[in-house]
Amino acid sequence: MKILKGSLLSFFSSGFPSHVKIKAIDLSSPDQEDFYSPFSGIIEKIEKVKIGRPNKYTKIDYDVVMYINSNGKRIKVLHVEPYLEEGNEIKEGEKIGKFLESPYTAGDFKHAHIEGIRIKFPSIKRYRSSSVAQVVNVEKDYFDVRVLDYSEAGNYYGVGCCGGLLNTSFPYACYGGIIGDWDGSLSFLDFSLGYPYKVKRKNLIMFEGKKGLIRNWEFIASFKVLSNKPICGTSFIEVVLGYNTPPMIRVFRKSIFKEGEEIKLEDLKKMV
Repeated sequence: MKILKGSLLSFFSSGFPSHVKIKAIDLSSPDQEDFYSPFSGIIEKIEKVKIGRPNKYTKIDYDVVMYINSNGKRIKVLHVEPYLEEGNEIKEGEKIGKFLESPYTAGDFKHAHIEGIRIKFPSIKRYRSSSVAQVVNVEKDYFDVRVLDYSEAGNYYGVGCCGGLLNTSFPYACYGGIIGDWDGSLSFLDFSLGYPYKVKRKNLIMFEGKKGLIRNWEFIASFKVLSNKPICGTSFIEVVLGYNTPPMIRVFRKSIFKEGEEIKLEDLKKMV
């Protein structure tokens, strides 16, 4: 799978079950507007689906699902308005659509949801506990910071936390992952991330804000996710990875900082 340098990506900041089961990736692009296909194949089917899920950030009331046949594998792609049609061939790295701010995605970093690919997690190449960031975008209800002292695992750059790369939406989704390694701690910005949930994946541990949450996800949390209700608390931070680019944190609070300002991550504690 080809990922463009400068793209943002996430495995564990979404509450939908495919992410919790480690079967999906959310992938953006360097411009965070257009989707560049990470694989070659044929578009088998395109479905436009109307969504009634409440979301104050959304700009449309629908989403799009694409099914792509890539070397005999059926891959599902959501949240992309395609420029192409059913039956069209696509090439790896080709621009094939624009990201949608649908009731499923609005408020998050713009991305495509991809299922049907093999997911591996690399080991730590460089670790340091992240503490410095720069404010790069300020909106009415949230702001984004680019983390400057990031850690690396393969081509993934992430917020250094707990011995690895942190990936989560907390406390909204109430779970997340530490990629690359884990030092046994589960604390970020002085608040607890909860409890470890071991998985049979190399270079990964997951955590949950409540014991038993991940194991019983489809019976408890999924209903809240579908109605866009917080699982453990209102949205505070979304922590995503960068592909050969610094990682980002979206803070769901009105900013007390200015664009371009360099800050300490501990300053975010004032906003909890």
